[in-house]
Amino acid sequence: MNTRFALLALGAILALALFPATATADPPAAFPFEESFVDVNPCTGLDHTITVTGTLYVYERGVHGIHHRLDRTVTTSSGFTGHGTEISIDHDSIFEVHDVLTNDAGEHILASFVFVHDAQGTPRVEHAELRCAP
Repeated sequence: MNTRFALLALGAILALALFPATATADPPAAFPFEESFVDVNPCTGLDHTITVTGTLYVYERGVHGIHHRLDRTVTTSSGFTGHGTEISIDHDSIFEVHDVLTNDAGEHILASFVFVHDAQGTPRVEHAELRCAP
C-alpha cells in the first residue's frame, strides 16, 4: 500500500513539473464611454435625451478568442433610469440588449434590440423595440 501511495505521489509531482498549471488570465482591458442622443419617449411621445454611460471590458483568451462585456447605466432627461449588461463570447455576430428603465411614477421603458449577422456580415435578424409599460 505504501508503494502504491509513493508511486501516486511521484506521478503527481512529475505531472505538475511537466504540465504546469496555466497562469491566471490577465485582467480585461477597460474602456469607459458616454454617449448621448435624442429619441422619442414611448410613454409620452415627446423627445428626450438618452445618456448611456459605462465600461466596455475586453478579454483576450488566446486560442479561445476575444470576449467582451459591456456594463452600462442609462438615464433620460425625462427622469427614467436603468442599467444593463451585454456579453459577447468568441465572436461579434450576435448583439442583444434588454434594458428596463423606470421613473419615479413607476412607468417603465422596455428596450429590446437583437441583431444577428452571418460570417460575411450579412444581417440575418434585426429587431428593435422601445415600449412603455405601466
